[in-house]
Amino acid sequence: MYHTTITTNSLPMPEFIKRYQEQEKFMAYCKECPNYNTLWSCPPLQFAANDLLQGFNYINLVAVKVIYDKETIKLADTPEKVKEITTCSLREVKSKLAEAILALEGEFPGGVGLASGGCHLCEHCTRPDDLLCRMPEKMRYSLDSFGFDLTAITAELLQIELKWTHSGLPEYYTLIHALMTKEPMGNRLNTIAI
Repeated sequence: MYHTTITTNSLPMPEFIKRYQEQEKFMAYCKECPNYNTLWSCPPLQFAANDLLQGFNYINLVAVKVIYDKETIKLADTPEKVKEITTCSLREVKSKLAEAILALEGEFPGGVGLASGGCHLCEHCTRPDDLLCRMPEKMRYSLDSFGFDLTAITAELLQIELKWTHSGLPEYYTLIHALMTKEPMGNRLNTIAI
């Protein structure tokens, strides 16, 4: 059905913020998303985004390309099949990537992970019901929710062109997670396997 490739890169946090953060522009896009104000991982955040970011010296990016085989692309011949394949494959890979980032958090004291898109740990998020998150130890905020330009980040730092669904299943999708740390990670990012 698919295979994956992993690309990593790290940057000092101040440089990353300066080059890639445009909160006003990208928050406008977030407001159009169905996850806006419905998932704890997504905007509006309950704190000032840069207060959290500025507590770290580095951002360590991990991009996973979910590459579909030709037969799977051919089978995705209706919008329903595209949605089913996309949802199944991306949630599976995202879950493995989230676990890998959580494990790395344990190796880098004070490290905090960021995820791709919204959290889907629970079937129904408690946010719309004004209740606390059921799994705060596993829920990670979306990288997008800090107002970062993911297209530029992916192209410039990871040499990957983002693909989107238009009329069928694209050749691949890209999931981008990150681990914010106080200390450099060295080559540790290169050991992630999905």
